[in-house]
Amino acid sequence: MTKQATLQGLFGTPLYSSNIGRSYTKEETNFFENSKKHVTQNASTNSFTGKNKKGTYILELEKLSTLKKDVMVHVQSYFEKIYAPNTDCSIYLTQSWINYTEEGQQHHSHFHSNSLVSGVVYLDADKQHDGIIFFRPQNFYDRTIHIDPKQSELNEFNAPKWDLPVETGDIVLFPSYLKHSVDTKNGKNTRTSLAFNTFVKGTIGGTFNLTELRL
Repeated sequence: MTKQATLQGLFGTPLYSSNIGRSYTKEETNFFENSKKHVTQNASTNSFTGKNKKGTYILELEKLSTLKKDVMVHVQSYFEKIYAPNTDCSIYLTQSWINYTEEGQQHHSHFHSNSLVSGVVYLDADKQHDGIIFFRPQNFYDRTIHIDPKQSELNEFNAPKWDLPVETGDIVLFPSYLKHSVDTKNGKNTRTSLAFNTFVKGTIGGTFNLTELRL
């Protein structure tokens, strides 16, 4: 009997998407709205980044403590499933900030330095018009032959980039090295997103193989 062929996504890039599963509270939505009064334009992204008394650590604000807990449920799930640490280490949020994108604005392709896992929570997004684009990593030291024929159908193996539609309440997590962008905004809503970075603390690696690192 001929064995059935299988196709696996071996060593794939772990992209996580879910929804926080609740509506934003009145206190949270008032904060998001009021934060629009304290924004600076990011010339490289042609969008606006929120500023407030906590600077770029807004998930440390007491009024957003419940939202932070909701975010950490997903961050910890990602960390445990993908990294599966067997040492005493944990993941935590570092910087967090709000982006406001109006019609006609966009975010350039970029990645996040000094971070392990990055993420975005969507505070106001319309699935018909809003999304985030991820780009296939290009490894300079990859010695495989690179061919780029015209594809009859794009899939997760051959696509040079992938557009993920998002809506209010969605949360997306990805390795911080993964380049991403936002196309020019369509639709009348203000695309509002809360982005964040993470790092680990505790002990990683091992003593015997000389890879131990205490953070």
